[in-house]
Amino acid sequence: MQIRKLFLIGALVVSMVMPIQAAVYGTLKQDLYFDIEGNQIVKSSGTGVSILDEDENNYLIRIDESNSDLVSKKFVEIAGTITTANTNLSIIEKVEQDAEAIGNVAEGDLIMALAKEGDYYKVKVDGIVGYVYGQSIDQTKLVDMTDKNSSLAKGEEVVSYAKQFLGGRYVYGGNNLATGVDCSGFAQQIMKHFGISIERSSRSQYACNGYSVSQSEIQPGDLVFYGNGSVNHVAIYAGDGQIIHASTESTGIIMSDLYYGKPIIGIKRVIE
Repeated sequence: MQIRKLFLIGALVVSMVMPIQAAVYGTLKQDLYFDIEGNQIVKSSGTGVSILDEDENNYLIRIDESNSDLVSKKFVEIAGTITTANTNLSIIEKVEQDAEAIGNVAEGDLIMALAKEGDYYKVKVDGIVGYVYGQSIDQTKLVDMTDKNSSLAKGEEVVSYAKQFLGGRYVYGGNNLATGVDCSGFAQQIMKHFGISIERSSRSQYACNGYSVSQSEIQPGDLVFYGNGSVNHVAIYAGDGQIIHASTESTGIIMSDLYYGKPIIGIKRVIE
């Protein structure tokens, strides 16, 4: 794909016309303003965007059916690692013999790799989530991707450790698992035990740490963020539809249903 020269001034970008192709997706971290033939189009923070191509510093994102633009990678959050297909290939529903093909990718098209599972990768393309054989995609960008089975095992270890503190005190601003923590302090201190550094507040954790996963992809150890419009609570997913969190002063550290009342804003994976 040919990319024309683009002039970037702050967060204002000038449009170009590009052919439409299979896309992977990201989420904008801030409002961006695009000049399309003299008309300004605003893409708000949190908006999902199609990524059509990339270079070292930028993503080419789709603005509408006719226009695409380059934006700095620092403005876009992605859920995995972008790579390309080495050949025409099919995305299969499960890693098993005679698995059903649920999508097709052309040689050279972008693929979002979400996790490594043995000789296969879990991928997402054009909203389709499935699996492809590792040799059929460019793995040079995926050398640091940990096998999902490894991250799953570590997530279960995180949950097991967190459960030791059930019944502990909720203390607003607290950072000590023995004497009291609030929701984000609990998440931070649990992860710290495993050498994982995350921000102090739930809002900052959601904005800065890990990568987003869907509710269908959730696994033990993932951080679940709740709120009404903006993040104001965080919990650790414990598996089987349960979370563990420092809930309130009256309840302390407890287990709850994943859908215990507050709306879920997003889920982040910080365990590699």
